[in-house]
Amino acid sequence: MRGRDTVKRNRHYRCLEYDHNQSGDLCLIACGMERCDPGVNYGPEPRDGYHLHVVLSGTGALYAGGQVFHPHFGQLFILKDGEVVQYTADASDPWEYCWVTYNGSEARRLTEEIGFTEGVYCLDSGVEAKAFFELIRRMHETPEMNFIYDLRRRGILMEFISLALEATQSGSGKSARRFDYPTQVYIDRAVSFIQYNYATIRVSDVAEYVGYTRSYFTATFKAYTGLSPQEYLMQHRIKRACQLLAATQLSVGRIAADVGYENQLTFSRLFKNATGVSPTEYRRQKQASPGEETP
Repeated sequence: MRGRDTVKRNRHYRCLEYDHNQSGDLCLIACGMERCDPGVNYGPEPRDGYHLHVVLSGTGALYAGGQVFHPHFGQLFILKDGEVVQYTADASDPWEYCWVTYNGSEARRLTEEIGFTEGVYCLDSGVEAKAFFELIRRMHETPEMNFIYDLRRRGILMEFISLALEATQSGSGKSARRFDYPTQVYIDRAVSFIQYNYATIRVSDVAEYVGYTRSYFTATFKAYTGLSPQEYLMQHRIKRACQLLAATQLSVGRIAADVGYENQLTFSRLFKNATGVSPTEYRRQKQASPGEETP
């Protein structure tokens, strides 16, 4: 349901437009920028895809969802997929704006995450409009249709959407909205981060990775796992050391360094506290009884 564009454009209109029948999570259909002539009108007509506009200057009237809005500098406005809309630049102070048009299986959800839920078509922005214009400018630097440039523009589209999320989260007069994952996701990612990086990290590195303060991360991690992050990190290091002691002939000093302890004495003390035996005795026991499982 592609709307017909019969408006005569001026020399300040620039637009790249691509296939409207793409499939995928998020697809770029068009991107452009325009300094409108006074009073120029678009519609009423149905639109396909989501047309997200950022106003750099001027104002106008948007007729959508049975309502009238007057988007102006410092605001974003949306034309929603499948809806009949009309928008008219002001006669004395016409819009200058940029936009992206997108569709895909994730398009509606992301549009609503930005804040354009049912009945909402205009939102304040806490991000400078020029940042959005710069992204559109980058898209127009490589307008050709080929695989490399398609990937590049798709990446810039994701930047544009993420910037819109940031813009409406911090918009003036709006209470901050968060876009967090469920807490369990952060804990799972923290655990994976420790398991892949245990030899070179501290607890503060893990907290920074998941975006929590150290005190909040420590309390949350313990509530979900029963262990503090430091205890979990130490247990994982000791577990890995047990595997190396049982399966290799590496020196105790080398194993200590490989699991994150520069000081062999510190490692040996922590290892004995955790297992009840020294690293050397543990190796002797395990290599004498290879059929036993490593703790």
